[in-house]
Amino acid sequence: MRTGPAVRRLWAGIGQAVESAAIVAVGIVLCALVLLAVWGIDQGFAGDPSAQWRVAVDAWLLGHGVAIGVTLGTDAIVAVGIEEAGRPFVLSLGAWGIGLVTFWLHWRSGRRLAELPLIETGIAVAAGALATGLVGLGAAATATHGIAAPNLGQAFAHPALVALAGMLAAVLAVHGHDWLAAAARGLTIEEGWMRAIRTAIRSGLGGAAGVLGVGALVLGAGLVLRFTDGILLMEALQVSHVGVVVLFLVQLALLPVAVVWAASWAIGPGFMIGTGSSISPLGTDLGPVPSLPLLAAIDPEAAPWMLAVVALPVLAGVLVGVLARQTMLAGTVERPVHWWELAIAGVGGGVLAGALLGVAAMLATGSAGPGRLAETGSDAVLVAAWGALEVGAGLLVGMTAGGRGAGALAGIALPLAGEREGSRVRDLLGFGAADASDARDEAADAAHGREGEVEAADAAADASADDAPVVAPSADEQETAVIAPLADAQETAAIAPLADARAERAAGTEPTHPEPAPEQDRPAT
Repeated sequence: MRTGPAVRRLWAGIGQAVESAAIVAVGIVLCALVLLAVWGIDQGFAGDPSAQWRVAVDAWLLGHGVAIGVTLGTDAIVAVGIEEAGRPFVLSLGAWGIGLVTFWLHWRSGRRLAELPLIETGIAVAAGALATGLVGLGAAATATHGIAAPNLGQAFAHPALVALAGMLAAVLAVHGHDWLAAAARGLTIEEGWMRAIRTAIRSGLGGAAGVLGVGALVLGAGLVLRFTDGILLMEALQVSHVGVVVLFLVQLALLPVAVVWAASWAIGPGFMIGTGSSISPLGTDLGPVPSLPLLAAIDPEAAPWMLAVVALPVLAGVLVGVLARQTMLAGTVERPVHWWELAIAGVGGGVLAGALLGVAAMLATGSAGPGRLAETGSDAVLVAAWGALEVGAGLLVGMTAGGRGAGALAGIALPLAGEREGSRVRDLLGFGAADASDARDEAADAAHGREGEVEAADAAADASADDAPVVAPSADEQETAVIAPLADAQETAAIAPLADARAERAAGTEPTHPEPAPEQDRPAT
């Protein structure tokens, strides 16, 4: 029994809604299992179990950037030891390690949805995002308490946006090229521009990923160099074995935020942990910070050599630019790369990379506690501006010098990747195209001239054949022309002498065409 399109679309939406709801449930249950283990080992399952559920839901919501209003009791205020903790405050710094799990699982779902027809894909994506938001809202409603109360609007919107972003990213990865080509046809954009536009998009994505990779490298180097300080901080906390595991999981959830902060530091603007603080290569003004071993990677004193770290995002852009030049911008003799293509790809890629880094900095900003900890993170505008400048400059350098076997900038052939012939700087700037076109025109004129000479000779032969007597040649006189072996694939066959053609026409017979020799008699080429 065949089903109609309406039924298939309905089932596609229902199936994805159930899958998205299961993804949310798995995330919350994993958080709850961790707290259940801590509750059982440390407290022997004594106390209110609903408190463990609320903490698990709050942790999952924080992993998706949901703000949680906190009002501590007297005992908690004494334990925290901060005077501002007596007033209500908000926790909004996202623990995006949890949110990335939701994003990744929905990305896998999106890869499967991309194989469906476009309308069914859209319905399934919308249903999955809606189901994610509804389950998040329901969980937040059950976790609302006088001590901690999640923002219900954000509890619906933020998880839904994370799921939507994951599925759309997967669908775009599959159909993005076709959709971009369709948009170009709709906007009547010439194909010559599309090569630069595609390169700009991929270079921007690669540049942003490269800068985040630089941030991860800087963070790892800081943790290694200040490993002793991290161990001393861990010992000062005096946590149990279970506490060590919980502390590790908390820092793992905050790891994406730390990578973005390190990338912001490498770009130049840096970040802050609390009002009035500043951590950048130019200097460090660090006040009291939370007791997390992950923060031990911060050097309290900025050294002059740290300014050299700013070159790492530029080098990342250069590497991406070289790869883009040797793949997507690997010009050919028929279609060389012009200067304006390099400019569009480099500048466009830098702008896209800066925008993505700015979004990442914005997501890694929020309130981490009461008082001065209400402001943490990077200035997203500065990160976007400096990131676009540094990555764009690196892309331009990499794309300009990334041709295979690049030489000097003047007077020396500068071969493009994938080309058989070198092109000088004027060819790179687009001025060599006219010379190549002129050369092709001259070659075509010469070929037409040779054809005209052959036609004139044929006409003269026809005229002389009309006046000559008709004599039937004997069989012995008719000789078959021998086919000359081809020296190589680029040689052309020789033209038969006009005298033979004239004699055959004078005899009243058609010119004989030599037949190819059999395979066994044909000379080897």
